[in-house]
Amino acid sequence: MKKHLFLCTGAIVMLSVLAWFTACQKESPGFEPTLTDLTVADRTPGDSKVFPPTAHPFGKSYTQWTVDWMHEFMTDDCDHNAWLNPQYVLFHQNGPVYFMAGLSAQGASADITVPHGKAILFPLVNFLNDHPCPDPNFQPDPGQSMEDFLKNGNATFSGVTDFMALVTNTSVTIDGSPVSNTTNYQFISNLFNFTGNPDLATCFDGCITGESQAGVAGGYYIMLKPLSKGVHTVHYHSEIPAWGVLQDATFIITVL
Repeated sequence: MKKHLFLCTGAIVMLSVLAWFTACQKESPGFEPTLTDLTVADRTPGDSKVFPPTAHPFGKSYTQWTVDWMHEFMTDDCDHNAWLNPQYVLFHQNGPVYFMAGLSAQGASADITVPHGKAILFPLVNFLNDHPCPDPNFQPDPGQSMEDFLKNGNATFSGVTDFMALVTNTSVTIDGSPVSNTTNYQFISNLFNFTGNPDLATCFDGCITGESQAGVAGGYYIMLKPLSKGVHTVHYHSEIPAWGVLQDATFIITVL
């Protein structure tokens, strides 16, 4: 299988690609997701090992943590980028929450080791829509805010909500137990500024300037609670049928 990154104008799509997507022009209306709390009947043993989507782990919302994830992810150069180099999949190992990237190859697995007491945040699929870009036409409509443009797009360019609307069949299992209602783990940020490593413009995202620039991020993310000592298996799955994309990978996590 040949793997690609969708380096569309203003948007990075971090996926394992089975078919080439040729444009980032708008094709479907966006939507704003809503989160619903899980009932006791809905919860599974897998749910007990993750922070629920409405939680504020370590004082931050899930959405705030996903923005932190994106800030950290964009700081490494091409040789150390966690998506392009799976040996760096656990790319942030500071503080109470470690950050883990997805795996770019369908059916891939990765072995990682973490100390006891650390939470782990990782995406099933995620997107970054950033500005400015080399295409001079990639601009908000007159009177449209930059946040609305990057989040919802316009008649010409897709926004993060358009990309998110294409994702289906998300699932996560932890030690064989499913996490219920994974659609509730969809998060879309507000506008934020970030500084990406300028090297990434050559290998990952042509819109990276190496200076502070605007972005809106979205994705399906799971934050694992600190796991017990020993070996744990985390499997995740997501699909974008419109692009012929299927993401399916496994993490073998050893907690010391």
